[in-house]
Amino acid sequence: MADKNNSRLVESSIKRTRFLGHLGLIAGVFRELEVDKLIDEKLPKERDHKIPHSVCILAMVLNGLGFIGQRLYLFPDFFRNISIERLFGEGVTREDLNQYAIGETLDRIVKYGPTKLFTEIVLHIMNRLPIPVHCLHADTTSVSVYGDYQDEETESIDITFGIPKNGRWDLKQFVLSLIVNQHGIPLFMNTHSGNASDKSTILEAIKSLKSALSPESKVYYVADSSFYTDNNINNIGKSFWISRVPATINEAKELLNANLNLKPLKSDERYSFYQTFVDYGGVKQKWVLLLSHKMKEKKEITLRKKLQNELEKAEKSLKKLVGEDFFCEEDALKAAEKWTADFPSIVFEKVDLKTVKK
Repeated sequence: MADKNNSRLVESSIKRTRFLGHLGLIAGVFRELEVDKLIDEKLPKERDHKIPHSVCILAMVLNGLGFIGQRLYLFPDFFRNISIERLFGEGVTREDLNQYAIGETLDRIVKYGPTKLFTEIVLHIMNRLPIPVHCLHADTTSVSVYGDYQDEETESIDITFGIPKNGRWDLKQFVLSLIVNQHGIPLFMNTHSGNASDKSTILEAIKSLKSALSPESKVYYVADSSFYTDNNINNIGKSFWISRVPATINEAKELLNANLNLKPLKSDERYSFYQTFVDYGGVKQKWVLLLSHKMKEKKEITLRKKLQNELEKAEKSLKKLVGEDFFCEEDALKAAEKWTADFPSIVFEKVDLKTVKK
C-alpha cells in the first residue's frame, strides 16, 4: 500500500514539472526593455480575445527560438511542458495561444505594417541599449514558397518568379531585405515582390533606415556590387558607403588589366593593394584594388594544370593531323587553320607542307 502511494506521489510530481530553459531569458529581456508595452501601444486589441497582441508576439518569438516549426493549429502543443504563467503572466494558459489569437495578431501586424513595427521596436531598444551602428551591412535574399499563388492585383507584394538565390527556378518567391550592424544585430527588415531587383531594394532599405537614425550618427553602409550603380550613388545622398565595384565597368576593366605598382598591406602580408581616386557617377570616391597572394598562387597552379592538359590534348591531335593526307595544299592549309582555332593556346612557328604526287 505504501509503495502505491509513493508511485502516485512520483507521478504527480512529474506532471507538475514544467520546462523553462533559455526561453525565460528571452521573456525577461522582452519585459525588461518594455517591448511588450510598446507593442500594446501600437497594436491595441480590436477583438475579444483574452490575451494582448504582445503576448502572442512573444509566444511566436519563443516558438521561433525554440528550434521547432509548427502549423498554427499545433501552436499550443509547443507549450505543453513549458511554464506558461512564468513566461506570459498569471492566468495565461496554453489554450489561450490558439490559432485564432495568433492569426488575429498576424492580421493586425499586416494592417499596421510589419516593417514599420519592426523599425519602431528596434529604435525603442536602441534608446535603452548601446547598440553600435558604425558599420551597417545591407543585403537581400530570396525565400522560395510552394503553392499556386494566383496573380492578383493587391496592394501587398507579389509572390512570383524571380532570380532565386537557392537555385529553385521552379518555385515562386518573395524577396527579403535586411540591414544588420557589425555584430549581426538586425536593424531593418522589409519584404518585396519576388521579381524585385537588388539594385533598387538595397537603396530603399538604406534610405529608410537612414531617415530613422539620428542625424549625428556617423554610419558606413556596406553593400555588395548590386548596390553600385549610377542611380544609387546619386540618390543615396550625403552618406558614407562601401561597396564592390563590378568588373563590368570599363574603368574597372582598365584598372584590372593595368600594370600597377602594388604595395604590401602592413596589417596582413598575405595581401597587396593599390588605391586611386576616381569620379564615377558624378561622385568622387576612392577605389582600392586588393591582391591575395595565396589566391594568386592557387590560380597559377590551376592555370598550369589547364595548360598542361591542353598541351597533351594538342599533341595527340597534331600527331593525327600530321599523318593525314589532303587532296591539295589549299585543303591542308585550311585544316591547319582549323586546328589552330581549336587550340588557341598553341601557335605554329612555321607550317611545312610535303607534296606527294600520285
